[in-house]
Amino acid sequence: MENPQHEEQQNVIRLAEYRSKRRRRAKRVAVLQDWGPQYYCLRCDGDEFKLYASGIVHCAHCGSLMRNLLVSGTKSEEPAQ
Repeated sequence: MENPQHEEQQNVIRLAEYRSKRRRRAKRVAVLQDWGPQYYCLRCDGDEFKLYASGIVHCAHCGSLMRNLLVSGTKSEEPAQ
């Protein structure tokens, strides 16, 4: 029969080492994923939005109209006349 305490010792994680590795990786990922401006709702501090077909954007949490986020199509998306 194997020693159960030996198996438990293999699963020990030193939290300080684990966190430092994750912080270093998170910094590298953050630099790689520079998506530009980040938007949030001034009313509820939410960061999820609903985009309607008209191009109007509302907060997904509180429904507030996002006046500074008007989405319009590019020339390639507009139908030919």
